[in-house]
Amino acid sequence: MRELLAVAKKTMAVSSFEGVAEAIEQAVDLPHVVRNMLLACLPCGLGTPSDERHELQASMVSMVGDVVLGVQAKLREAVDSEATKVGGTDSHNADLQAMLAKADRDLAESAQDAHATTATYSEATAAANLASKQLEERHEAQRVGDAAMVQAQQSKETLEKGIHVHFRAIVEAQDCEQHHQALLPLLKELTLDKSLMSALRGVCTKPASDRGAFDAMVLEQLGKTLGVKVAEFARVVEEAAPASQQQADMVAEAMARLEASTALQSSAAAARDTAKAAEQAAKDTVQSGIDALAAFEPEYAAAKEARDEKSAAEEHFEAYNIGSLELLRDKTAQTTATTGGA
Repeated sequence: MRELLAVAKKTMAVSSFEGVAEAIEQAVDLPHVVRNMLLACLPCGLGTPSDERHELQASMVSMVGDVVLGVQAKLREAVDSEATKVGGTDSHNADLQAMLAKADRDLAESAQDAHATTATYSEATAAANLASKQLEERHEAQRVGDAAMVQAQQSKETLEKGIHVHFRAIVEAQDCEQHHQALLPLLKELTLDKSLMSALRGVCTKPASDRGAFDAMVLEQLGKTLGVKVAEFARVVEEAAPASQQQADMVAEAMARLEASTALQSSAAAARDTAKAAEQAAKDTVQSGIDALAAFEPEYAAAKEARDEKSAAEEHFEAYNIGSLELLRDKTAQTTATTGGA
């Protein structure tokens, strides 16, 4: 090869000859002996002006041209192949970008839903707390409002029990002292006349056979007094019943409001939790998209770099190797004389 170049330097521009020779060397599909033959014939073929070449030289130049153009075709195929690969990676990259964009949109929507449901839950919680407080207030108002009625009802029931158990036993002269002692606390609460209380004590000390008209009058008067007290307690209970019922209705209404607001709070909590889970899933999807793009970037960059390298090689071949061939192939005796050589 060095000997061929030495001969070529005497008949053509070294750079042009090297350009053609380099192109032939790239024709790796040709057998080695064929490439050597073409290289050996370069000075004879391309070194002779086109208008002075005989048929064999012209045929050799045409053969060299076909080989060089074949190399160019191979380079073009390589460029097209890499471009196809880049097209595939472009498409995949676009898909990843589109998926990430959609994930971003979904995240924005889920974040908005999470914010809205959280606000709704806060409002429902505030409403539930207010309803709970109102129920407590209603219960307290009911307790205060019913206090007199409850006390009267309890006093009525206690007094009725005292009449039926202890007073009746005294009237029937059965264990009078014991029942008198049991009845005394009730009588003291009723603030009865002291003389009646004293007379009752005397009656309780006598057996039935020793009781007289006065004793009977005392027991009768006490029975009437106790009956009046029972009636007074009953009247208090009866008069307080409408107000008590109104308080009970208000408590029931407050309880219903609390139950409804609590149900809304539970529903809002479930919606909030669902929205937050969707938001987290959307965040994970966005991160997956970012990770996928980052993982694909080296492959994408390598594909573009390979395409650009092949394209640059093809452009260089066309500019230098094809240019060298065309310069040597198309020169004439006149252009050679004008330029002072190849």
